[in-house]
Amino acid sequence: MAVLLEKKGVVAILLIVLFFVGFGVGYGVRGAIAPPAPAPPPPLEGKVTVVALLPLTGVLSTYGENSKVAAELAASEVNSWLEERGRPWRLELIVEDTATDPTTALDKFKVWHGKGVKFFIGPMSSGECKELKEYADANHILYISPSSTSPALAIPDDYLYRFCPTDVIQGPAIAKLMWEAGIRHMIRVWRGDTWGDGLADAVKEAFEKLGGKVHTEHDIRYDPKKTDFPTEAARLKDAVEDLVGKGIPKEQIGINIIAFEEVAAFMDDASAHSILREVLWFGSDGTCLQPKLLEVTAAAEFARDVKFCNTIFAPGTSVYSKFEHLRSHVHEKLGRDPDSYAYATYDIVWCLAVALDIVNAYDPDRVKEILPQVTSTWTYYFAASGWVVLDENGDRAFADYDLWAIMEEAGEIKWVKVGVYHGATGEIEWIKPLYS
Repeated sequence: MAVLLEKKGVVAILLIVLFFVGFGVGYGVRGAIAPPAPAPPPPLEGKVTVVALLPLTGVLSTYGENSKVAAELAASEVNSWLEERGRPWRLELIVEDTATDPTTALDKFKVWHGKGVKFFIGPMSSGECKELKEYADANHILYISPSSTSPALAIPDDYLYRFCPTDVIQGPAIAKLMWEAGIRHMIRVWRGDTWGDGLADAVKEAFEKLGGKVHTEHDIRYDPKKTDFPTEAARLKDAVEDLVGKGIPKEQIGINIIAFEEVAAFMDDASAHSILREVLWFGSDGTCLQPKLLEVTAAAEFARDVKFCNTIFAPGTSVYSKFEHLRSHVHEKLGRDPDSYAYATYDIVWCLAVALDIVNAYDPDRVKEILPQVTSTWTYYFAASGWVVLDENGDRAFADYDLWAIMEEAGEIKWVKVGVYHGATGEIEWIKPLYS
């Protein structure tokens, strides 16, 4: 076994060496045949600044805190790696709070660009990423999100890259989950932003392909800035009563809520209506593992009773996976396991650093050109989130989804992993029975 591991290590090192040499040769050949070009930017030296735009407050603050710890760990390791290789530059990581607010994210994006920064990690939400897009494309600023999943932002040759799969994959995962739970009639509730609109449509399309009925006459699309939901809960109660009155069995009715942290307030208000506790509820990556749901007692009990099950991108493995390394570090710092997108954040820092070192210039266009090759080579061996293959839009091309539900075990209400949706086959592998 030791010999085998040693051989794998030699192969990995040789491949990475060939990877760097190959890029050097490639650039040399292009330089020989290309027409005269403007003087290249100076080689990297001293501090090279990258800004992470993360939601340290607001409705994605838990995810933002996890990604901050992950990014800082990766930056520290990158600098050790650069020192060991005798490189003349060091990565300076600056973390800014976007408050999960698109306007705030754009304001800070512009401020740092005004200071000369051309590389950004994040933002995390699709609404924030959309807000930055026009300015980023016009000014050739590369920004890489660990968690923006809206299909509306899947655009080739732009300056947004995403180390997560889009909701073109998550939509079918949620639809399959609901179908296997016996749901044939869906009522949709979602936050009215770029992400919510895109995922709601993706779930609808996939559920209808399975043969289900989406009752769009009862759609509830709410303002993302709302913090309490008595009116929406009452409307939802009326919707369920309407379907039941038409002879549809309660066990065939499912509610898909697409939300962020505000799901706790929504379920708190929903708990006032007994009929809403008699149908199954389903979430997504925006609500998966949200600690707020466990902190609000009424919401936690309601989520337990409706078997609230959620999908979230599942980190994969690599030959030398850093998954456990990062998990342990975040748990030590924050007292909890990281969400899936923290692993992607860790990989973004590393891949960006490797790409910068290859081109040896603070040049977004040159980094953008080679980033897909860097991800497919480096992450195969060393990533925390698994092998990252980017598609023609610069988004993660394939993934599985973990299924997490709020359950009660040994008298404690908590998040429990209950299954895995396999993107390649479209099937669910159950770990714990939830709907039997």
